[in-house]
Amino acid sequence: MSPEQPPSSLVSLGNFLRTRREQIRPEDVGLPSSNRRRTPGLRREEVAVLANVGVSWLTWLEQGRATGVSAEILDSVAGALRLSSEDRTYVHRLASGRRATQGADAVADSESDGGQAVLLQRLVDAMANPSYIADPFWTVVAMNSAAASTFDTRVGTSCLQRFFTDQKLARSHVHREMMARSLVAQFRAQSARFHDDPRFEAMARRLCQASEAFRELWQRQVVGDSYHVDVVYDHPELGRLSFDPVVLSVPKYPTLRVFTYLPKSGTRTQEVLLSLPRKPAGRLMSSGEPFTAFSAEDVTRPRFRTSIISERRTPSRVDRAGHPV
Repeated sequence: MSPEQPPSSLVSLGNFLRTRREQIRPEDVGLPSSNRRRTPGLRREEVAVLANVGVSWLTWLEQGRATGVSAEILDSVAGALRLSSEDRTYVHRLASGRRATQGADAVADSESDGGQAVLLQRLVDAMANPSYIADPFWTVVAMNSAAASTFDTRVGTSCLQRFFTDQKLARSHVHREMMARSLVAQFRAQSARFHDDPRFEAMARRLCQASEAFRELWQRQVVGDSYHVDVVYDHPELGRLSFDPVVLSVPKYPTLRVFTYLPKSGTRTQEVLLSLPRKPAGRLMSSGEPFTAFSAEDVTRPRFRTSIISERRTPSRVDRAGHPV
C-alpha cells in the first residue's frame, strides 16, 4: 500500500458512513424536507451539526483519510446517523484498524490438530439436528448427515455463495428475502474482523456480479452479527421444515462457527428429523484443499488452507446402515 493510499479499513468505514448518511431523510431527524436537494439523504453539514463535530472531520471520515479518530467522535456520528448497536460495532472495528487475533485462515501449529479436527467432526456427528462448522466465508469444513439430508450442505463449498447463485436452493427458503439480508449482514460484519484479508472483497465482487440480490444488499451496507431469522425450508421430499438457528463459537479456533438448527416447537420438523438415517456425513475438508468460493483469476495462490483439518476420505465400503467397514 502506497503512503498516499488510505488503509482499506478506513475506506470501508468511509463508504459505510456515506451510504448511511444518504439513506436518512431530513424529516427522520427533525429537519425540513425540500425538493431542491441535489443529493439523497442528509448533507454532510447537517450531520456535522447533529453530531457536534467539524465538517472537516466528517469529510475526512467519508474519504477514508481520518486516522486516530476518537471513540467519542465515532459515537457522535453514529448517533446522528441513527446507527444500531451492530452498526456501531462494525464502525469501531473498522476505525480501530485491528484485525482479529487469529486470521481468517484456520491455521494451526501443533501436531495434534488432526486429532482436534476429528473431534470437531465427532461434535457435529453427535448432534441429532442439522449441524455444520464453517469458516468466515461460510465454507463448510465439517458437517453431519442431517445437514446433508436436510439442506444439501456440502463440505468445501460456501453456503453464502450457494444461496445467492443456486436459485433452486434459494427458493426452498420461505423467508428468503430476510435470509438474504441476514447472510449479507453477517458477511459484512465478518469482513470487518479481518479487514486486511482481500478475499472478502474478492468474494463480494464476484457475488455482486453473479447476484442482483446480493449486489443490492451489499451496496446498502447492511451489517450485523446476530442470526435472528427463523429458517423455514421447503424440502422436495420431506416437506416444509421449520428451525430455530443457533450459532456457536469454537474457542480453540475463533474463526470457525458451529451452525445448528433446532426443530421449531409445534411443527412436524422434529418427527421428520427422527426418521432420517444416522450415518457418517462423509469427510472433513482435507489439509491443503483449496477454498472453493473463488476462481483461479481471483486468487492465484489461495492463502486458505485448512491445516487444522487432516485428510479423511469417504470410506470406500460401508455396511447396510451406512457405517464404514
